[in-house]
Amino acid sequence: MIFRFRNLGPIEDAELELGPLTIIAGRNNTGKTYLAYTLCGLLRERALWSGRGGASEKLATLSDELRSPEAEPLDFERIAESLATVGHGVRRVDRATLSRERALIARNIDADDSRSCVRRVLRAGSGGFADARLSVEWEEAFPASVPPVTVRSGGAGTVSVEFDGARAAFRADISNGRPQTHYRKGAEAAYFHLLLSSLPVPVVLTAERFGISLFFRELDFAKNRLLQSLQEVDYRNGENGDDAFRLIERATSRYATPIQDNIDFTRSLPDIENDVSELRERRLSDRIEDLMDGAYRIADGEVRFVSRRSEDGGFDIPLSRASSSARGLADLYFYLRHAARREHLLIVDEPESHLDTENQVRLVHLLTGIVKAGMRVLITTHSDYIAKEINNLLMLGRLKLGEDDRRAVGYPEDLALENDQVRAYVAGDGGLQPCDANAYGLDFPVFERTIESINRRAQGIFAKVLEREDPG
Repeated sequence: MIFRFRNLGPIEDAELELGPLTIIAGRNNTGKTYLAYTLCGLLRERALWSGRGGASEKLATLSDELRSPEAEPLDFERIAESLATVGHGVRRVDRATLSRERALIARNIDADDSRSCVRRVLRAGSGGFADARLSVEWEEAFPASVPPVTVRSGGAGTVSVEFDGARAAFRADISNGRPQTHYRKGAEAAYFHLLLSSLPVPVVLTAERFGISLFFRELDFAKNRLLQSLQEVDYRNGENGDDAFRLIERATSRYATPIQDNIDFTRSLPDIENDVSELRERRLSDRIEDLMDGAYRIADGEVRFVSRRSEDGGFDIPLSRASSSARGLADLYFYLRHAARREHLLIVDEPESHLDTENQVRLVHLLTGIVKAGMRVLITTHSDYIAKEINNLLMLGRLKLGEDDRRAVGYPEDLALENDQVRAYVAGDGGLQPCDANAYGLDFPVFERTIESINRRAQGIFAKVLEREDPG
């Protein structure tokens, strides 16, 4: 799956292919966060994929051109009639036809929808990102099967469709006896989501996560004050209703959508503490406890950090009083315990922030564990330590070491990564440069140039020190 971004702030033209683990490195202000946030919006706002021309109409019109001889024409009227009559309907279709139809959907994103998506996600004004353009290409085949995809259609209730490798089977509840036109809309929406079912669901932990734990209660206070002010507008005594809209405009969040989502997730923690993530059995959150030498808990609606360090006697404090490193990993901890699903793409902006070098390395092991559990991960980073440890794991994958040899080189557990599991890029010069792979892992020139420059200067200084110490 290849995403293309054009005219996105510092990004003039960039292609990004998602792997199980995707890394975007680069210097400051090269567009890494723009890319991550916009990718989140593109994956989330699936409605924009229908385009202004109407994707379902295009699919039906071009069905004869797209479908294989084994596939039936895409006839939503026939499917809707069957749904309205007996509650189920079938279209015989093969993977090749679905792949072609999915490609048509991807090509249907137009310039206007690209701009509006970027503006909504980044909360830019109407004049921002006037030339932004987003597009997607699929190279992989359509899945061999897709479990039921269910949508709620206003008129038809819920409509579902699943693909078993040879047919798309639709189902609907007909107990309310709704008109056939309602079932057509539901069938179109369900089929549309079936075509896009391989898109991951994005979850973003932003670089602002460190401050969110400090200030989200103040944001709630501001929201409550806004509601109180709106209630106090006295329309009956001639107060202008426009005042209410001005209040909303002043108080409405101008945060980028992923930041607002991060705030909402932090706010929801007391409500999800009894939920169990699909990855809970992997005990990945335990790795964060080991990193922090402490654990997190929720008490009276408040997140607290409990230290296990014997040297300070341990402590149990509100997260707002904990270290920045503890605050920065709290959302990831609760996400892995209560919310993670294998269909997610976890996007972490600068995961190394506020972590010492040893914990940056251990964080790579956590991210690798998430990937091995079946999720996708994308990170933006400035850390040479993260890059080097990923290369170590890639070399382990190349060597295929047994358990004894693996332990001998410092890896008691199997953390090996294969080359096809990792995609890496360096942002700069208006785009993304793929990192070359070799026997030693991936080449990250943005780090290597800096390290080589430091080493050259150090050698020059060292030579001068030797001259001074031993002039003869």
